[in-house]
Amino acid sequence: MPGEDSLIRELEVLRQRWASRDVIQSPCLNNRACAVLVPLVMDKGVPSLLFEVRSYDLQWQPGDICFPGGVIEADDSSSKEAALRETREELEMAAEEIAYFGPLDYLESPVGVTIWPHLGFLERVPTVKKSAEIDHLFTVPLNWFREERMETAKIELATRPVPGFPADIPYAGDRNSWKRRRTYDVYYCKYNEYVIWGITGHIIKNFLEITDDMQKNSVSVHLCSK
Repeated sequence: MPGEDSLIRELEVLRQRWASRDVIQSPCLNNRACAVLVPLVMDKGVPSLLFEVRSYDLQWQPGDICFPGGVIEADDSSSKEAALRETREELEMAAEEIAYFGPLDYLESPVGVTIWPHLGFLERVPTVKKSAEIDHLFTVPLNWFREERMETAKIELATRPVPGFPADIPYAGDRNSWKRRRTYDVYYCKYNEYVIWGITGHIIKNFLEITDDMQKNSVSVHLCSK
């Protein structure tokens, strides 16, 4: 058995290692890992965000408004690489036409995906024809989001055990009925005929909060000045 001094030394090593470790995500949702690019672009000289309208022929979220992106594939080295790859493919742009800025905050969504958003700048407005994934593109001036801001709605969450849930786990409630839980916020805005909401709304809100914080800390952010 190790002596007391040896145990103390081992505990001190453990303390040092524990104090220096980085906090990472410990997911509890069986989500798909995805990445998107939030594309800044100059449209007719106006700083804007570029959006996709998903094809109406898709099985999942047809016609929804989103940023370019998709599932993080096994051969993607990072969420950044996945976001840039998907953007190049969807918008038919070369790598040198996209300037990478950096990450936003990731979002673990209750609808089945965890999103790692990244910010980038497109050197031109893409001219993508209707495809299997995209119906069309549109832009929104950045200052419009400053003037209008995002509105908030709420969606209720409910849970129930799946078939085969272990009988010896003391689940409180009827296992065959939905149990109401908490709510989560849905951020949305209306721009012309477009309703921008859901995960995309969350990402926009986070983008605005980050740029607000940069301005408060004297970082020059002229693209989306108030």
